[in-house]
Amino acid sequence: MIYKSFFYSDAMHYSDCYKLIKKLNDKDFAVQLKKSLKALEKDANNPNFIAYLKQAPVEKSISELRKEYDLLQLTKVVTGIETILQSLPKNNADHAISEIETVLKNIKKTANQQKLHYHQNAHTHYANLAKKYATHFIPFDQSNDPFKGSDFNGYCWGHSHRYGRLASMGVLDSLSVASDKKLYTTFKDNWSFADILFRRVGWYFAVRQEIKIRNAIWDALKQLDEKSTLNFNFLVNTSGFHSTALRMVGNGVEYYENNYGLVKFNSRENAVNFLTKHLLHQALQAQGEVSFITVYKLPYDNNVEHDVFADLPQAVIHRESSFSPETETMPRHPNLMDALTDLENYISELETSKDVKARIKANELKCLFEEFKSLSDDMIGQRVGQILENKNHSLMINRGTGFYFFASGFKSHSTTETLLQAIHKATLQNVLSLK
Repeated sequence: MIYKSFFYSDAMHYSDCYKLIKKLNDKDFAVQLKKSLKALEKDANNPNFIAYLKQAPVEKSISELRKEYDLLQLTKVVTGIETILQSLPKNNADHAISEIETVLKNIKKTANQQKLHYHQNAHTHYANLAKKYATHFIPFDQSNDPFKGSDFNGYCWGHSHRYGRLASMGVLDSLSVASDKKLYTTFKDNWSFADILFRRVGWYFAVRQEIKIRNAIWDALKQLDEKSTLNFNFLVNTSGFHSTALRMVGNGVEYYENNYGLVKFNSRENAVNFLTKHLLHQALQAQGEVSFITVYKLPYDNNVEHDVFADLPQAVIHRESSFSPETETMPRHPNLMDALTDLENYISELETSKDVKARIKANELKCLFEEFKSLSDDMIGQRVGQILENKNHSLMINRGTGFYFFASGFKSHSTTETLLQAIHKATLQNVLSLK
């Protein structure tokens, strides 16, 4: 697969026709041609993919529906361009006519090639990672953009910006791989002066090893709050930079990778695991290394309550639960039972809070609590120990109430940390009592 970075050359795009129309001598024809071009854009995007999913039978897999939609969209563009080409004046001395014809023929040829070489299973690794770590998944791939030219190198920066803007407006249903003039122009404006000075969250160098990638992602996600959308960029040394985006949604985290798709996680920990594995896979595919990660805040206020996955059963990831009745009745040390009860009560307290951060933390703790049900006492101790060791872990960040911070004499940074410390201590007591 060709890696699509936002370092670009002078590319050809459907929207170039709008610039060329201004050069036409016949102004009446120019008006009519512009209407035809706009009508094709509208037709190609109607319905959008989310609307298409909502109309589709639930029995079909989301990958099948994605292929159906993409091929339908590409066919619409090919047919529409054929009609427009037939309307162009023949043997016309106006040089702009031949330039428009060149652009349209190139877009048509590229769309036809994309139809012929469509790879439904080209992104298996991403879907597999989603099945392991995510709760929802909608495939997107900017390679299937019906308006790209043959020299397409990717518009990832523009896609990340459009994602942030649509999320802010609460209209992510309109998210599409089809690029328009605005997106095509935006992708060239990467890393503006304002980004570098005011919106940079972090730069992370020398991240070749998995542990360094993981730590960098944990650190970057500390800056993710309910009001922000992060532009998450990474450099694979053999293929170039790539731009993606992250935001909070509901009680979870959403990640948009314009080469693969939109995924939702119920915890930051799952997001970190997913992103780490994804970046390592990208480096392996390009026979290179992840050498740089940089994160910015996009200039759009996030709408945390806007969830594009609502009412999309095809996007839900179903997995078998590791819970069994036997594990629920597994004997627990009394001290551990008390510590787990305290955690459960705290989860209930956070769930009733009006604060978004508190509800997000409640959701993450609830997932962890459910995980405990399938673990033995010593395994719970190991799991909690790993969390306590990682001070960048989302559960270690003080997003709950500050009561225990004062009650512990400023030794504990959050209520959650104190409760997890109690669970860890109880598991150690259990191990000692068994010796």
